[in-house]
Amino acid sequence: MRNNERLLNICAAVLFLAGLMDFIRGILHTFQVRYAAENLAQIQPTSDSLVLMGSFGISNFLTAFIYVLIVVKAKKLAPYVLLLVPVSYLLGGYGLLHYQRVLMESPFVGQYMMRYYLGICLVTSLVYFTNRAILFYPKEMGNKKSR
Repeated sequence: MRNNERLLNICAAVLFLAGLMDFIRGILHTFQVRYAAENLAQIQPTSDSLVLMGSFGISNFLTAFIYVLIVVKAKKLAPYVLLLVPVSYLLGGYGLLHYQRVLMESPFVGQYMMRYYLGICLVTSLVYFTNRAILFYPKEMGNKKSR
């Protein structure tokens, strides 16, 4: 179980860093929205696009605070939340692309950082759940050690 606790601590640390990243994204999408629109997203800073980016920044603040709260008060949820992050983006992307046919026209430089962000969340949670399966189902997973 010691390894499981170590992996849970790693998940909590990654979730805390994801919260920090979301806080930074919240600042960029709200307090620095014109800079982010022109230099990172490279979109026209019209009132509507700035309002939409600002709204996204508000949700970034919300997720940042929720992630930190989970790390402090409910650390055992960290691997589940880490798995839900890329699943949520995948679901949203699927809806935009396949149901609404919305395609990016601007470079959206932030997408490259987001690939790492989502990938780290996914890999960290999968390592946790894979290890947990090996610990709890040793015979089925080929591991002769038991709990």
